[in-house]
Amino acid sequence: MSSWRGFGLLLVIISGAACATATVTGDDNTDSGTGSDSSLPPKDGSTNDVVKPNDAGTCNSPTTKCVTDAGPICADLKTDTNHCGQCTTVCTTADAGSLQPGPNNPDAGVFFDGGYDGGIGWSLGTPSCDASNCAVTCPQGFNECSDGICYDPQNFHDHCGDCNTACQSTEWCTKGKCCSVGSQICNSVCTDVSADKNNCGSCGNVCGSGTPVCSGGKCVSAVTFSQAFVSGQIATSQCTAWTTFRAALTGTYTSITISGTNDTTGRTCSGTGANTLCQALHNNTSTSVSCGSYTWVTDQCSGGIELTADNGTCSCTNPGYNVRPCLSSNGDWGGVNTKSCAAPSQTITVTCQ
Repeated sequence: MSSWRGFGLLLVIISGAACATATVTGDDNTDSGTGSDSSLPPKDGSTNDVVKPNDAGTCNSPTTKCVTDAGPICADLKTDTNHCGQCTTVCTTADAGSLQPGPNNPDAGVFFDGGYDGGIGWSLGTPSCDASNCAVTCPQGFNECSDGICYDPQNFHDHCGDCNTACQSTEWCTKGKCCSVGSQICNSVCTDVSADKNNCGSCGNVCGSGTPVCSGGKCVSAVTFSQAFVSGQIATSQCTAWTTFRAALTGTYTSITISGTNDTTGRTCSGTGANTLCQALHNNTSTSVSCGSYTWVTDQCSGGIELTADNGTCSCTNPGYNVRPCLSSNGDWGGVNTKSCAAPSQTITVTCQ
């Protein structure tokens, strides 16, 4: 009377590594003289698989007799990745699923030389058997995280520095730290190289006295708005130039000046207050700074942000020091050392330096 055995396939995860286990019904998976089981892990050519039992049909310690498609072998269940912990357990790598290649960073927004954000980001590693438990051996410098995958903590966005640190969507992982897009690591600190005069465009590039301002990653002398205004006319093109000027204020500044046809020297605010005002213009936010003999203000005025050095915004002053090119309702675009409503034609200049 013929007999048969049933076999099943079970996939388990041990320490992050996948282990394929063939389960034998009614047999201890040793050589019983009834033939081999085709559902057991096949011989893969590793050195562990070629050790055969001795003439007596037994294996020497620390190996254990296991049955494979190629017949009985002797395997060290403590270290053999094809027979880990038991004869039927094969260690494999984790399933990467939908994980995309690379570090998973957004566009860093900075120039690098091809290796700065380089690297593969992650690896499946190599399966291993450690003390009868399946594990993963990661490439040097990589960390095995809870999903069993090896990540490069220097540049992988969701495991930056360690397995538990995920950068924000507006950040990228560089040298193990989450930095804002547009920044890179200089002297171990996230640095905005588009605006830092000591690291302008790249780490260590210092802006000199002739071009002391870092704007857009380039050393420049100043960022200037200068436009001719016509009395009574809505300042459409001047508003566009004002918007461009404000967008360019990406640096750190020590002075701001309002000047024009009727006061070529103008009024200047120096020190930290100047940077506060220039940043407020860039960010389209309201602020008030007491600087010298005047209160400088940025605030919204009927369609756009206004800068004034005469103690009030959206007002008619004579003489005024107001700049509001994007006022959409009429031609009261401001004035420098003239009345600021229905002002005479003139050129108005604002300089952040």
